[in-house]
Parts: sequence; structure tokens; C-alpha cells
Amino acid sequence: MGTRFLLTTDSDVPEAVKTIYLATSVTGTVVTRAIDGVPQRVIGTDLVRHLERSRLLAFPRSVANAIRFRRLTRTGLVELLVEGVRMKRSSELTWGQVAMAANAPMLTRASMVEGRTEVGILPTGQGVGSIDELPSCAELVSRIVAEAAETLNRLASVGIEIVQTPDS
Repeated sequence: MGTRFLLTTDSDVPEAVKTIYLATSVTGTVVTRAIDGVPQRVIGTDLVRHLERSRLLAFPRSVANAIRFRRLTRTGLVELLVEGVRMKRSSELTWGQVAMAANAPMLTRASMVEGRTEVGILPTGQGVGSIDELPSCAELVSRIVAEAAETLNRLASVGIEIVQTPDS
């Protein structure tokens, strides 16, 4: 649902970014580890293809992004290192993945905040290729509620009862 709400008239994402998302086909995404060592789905841009081909440059790029991340967040070097050790201990990440952790936020910021799609990544869900318009958030929520009600009614009409629990 993140990509769907990203592609609304209410989203602050630059229009050029929205245009790229809307032009992406159902086969226009890739799942890659080249960004930060952890699999993630992104739109298959020239930058992503370059990252996939140039794995040898991953560590120097990671160091540069860590420095930019540190400046942006005003995090001290010791704090950054302590956070890296904490990440390693609390997850199944390799040291290489920990070292690359600053890549995703910096590359996402470049495209999604600054509009520099040629140097940033475009994270997305699987359904991006089926989105072809930019409703308002209110219109989108109304549509989702109407479709959910229609689905529940259709299920009930064929004898499938949806049991609601106190938490639902």
C-alpha cells in the first residue's frame, strides 16, 4: 500500500518521480541486494543496473554514504559505530550488510526527497505496474473501503462468513 499512497495527488514526492512510477510496467521492477546487501524491490533504473554490475565499488560507496548519512543526521562517529555493532548483534546481517546500511536511506532520499532520480533508487511494491492514475488520498481510501465492502458482500453471497474478532 506504500507505493499506492505514494502515487496520490497529496504525496509530496516530486512529480518527476511520480511520472517514472506511473510509467513503470509490471515487469519493470527488480529485487536486488546491490543497494545495501538486503533484498529489496526497486524500479529497474540505469543506476540499479549499474549497482548490480559494479559490486566491487560497493564498499567505497557505502563509506561515502555513511559519511553523508552521518552529516545529515548529525550523528557522531562513535555513535554511528555503536549503532553498527548494535545492528549486527540484533539481526542476522553480515558485517558487509551493516557497512552498506547507509546506502538505502541516502539513495532513497536523493530520488524521493530531492528528485534526483538519476542518482537515487525508487523503492516499490509488486503492484506498481498496475497503477495508472493519481487520486487524492481521500479518493483512494474511499475506493479501498468500497472495494472491501464489495468483496465481503460477494463472499457472504456464496456462503463464506467473515467472523470479526474484538481486535478486527
